[in-house]
Amino acid sequence: MKNQLTKLLSLLLCYWAFHLRITPVAAQSITPAADGTGTIINHNGNTYNIDGGTQAGANLFHSFAEFGLTPDEIANFLSNPQIDNILGRVTGGNPSVIQGLIQLTEGNSNLYLMNPNGWVFGQEASLDVPGSFAATTATRIGFGEGFFNAYGENDFSNLAGNPTSFVFDTETGLILNEGDLEVGEGQSLWLIGNSVISTGTLEAPGGNVTIAAVPGNKQIRLSQEGMVVELVLDAAPLTAGEYPQQIGLRAVDIPRYLTGGNQVGHAK
Repeated sequence: MKNQLTKLLSLLLCYWAFHLRITPVAAQSITPAADGTGTIINHNGNTYNIDGGTQAGANLFHSFAEFGLTPDEIANFLSNPQIDNILGRVTGGNPSVIQGLIQLTEGNSNLYLMNPNGWVFGQEASLDVPGSFAATTATRIGFGEGFFNAYGENDFSNLAGNPTSFVFDTETGLILNEGDLEVGEGQSLWLIGNSVISTGTLEAPGGNVTIAAVPGNKQIRLSQEGMVVELVLDAAPLTAGEYPQQIGLRAVDIPRYLTGGNQVGHAK
């Protein structure tokens, strides 16, 4: 009962803050994490070209210290025809505030972005990716017996194949969408977090839109048949990892990140 009341109060606060048209804090830039993943950021005008990374099979992994965009900025993930999936994690401890364009070029890869501290997609946020897109506050993304960890080291040799699960080892941050996010024909669009609020538009023509709120110590397993999320909640697999005592964007933080508006969101 207490948890239900807390979530209700959080949603009421979100609704109240949203309609106050509060000015957001400035989005942070995109910077690579100094953790050996090899992500390279080439800043050209208003575009951040994201190159390098670590490849495992047909997967390419990136690690960022910060990942955010102002309305006139572009995050351009560079791929190639041999890459099926590009996955990125954000390790700096801040929510990712996206007010610009996330795009992927030179390939047809799916794009998975993981930041346990939360995601805010502002009214100017948009996507231009040829494959499916996922934003998550999970603490791990599963690959069979291996995991792409949001914190600490990764054994990339175990991260081939397609993602099989989103794992939440603890309570994480919110995902808030005010933008018009769309993927291409037949693709999937996923917002998977501890709590998810969308007052914008989510579109996946002929594909799938999935919004999932996952409690701590749970996981969602993926079905790769048609890239559809199999909404099966079960206990998170055991891990020896350590996590911060408090992770992510909380309901009381939302007024600092909202861009305002008065439309009720919907998915197509």
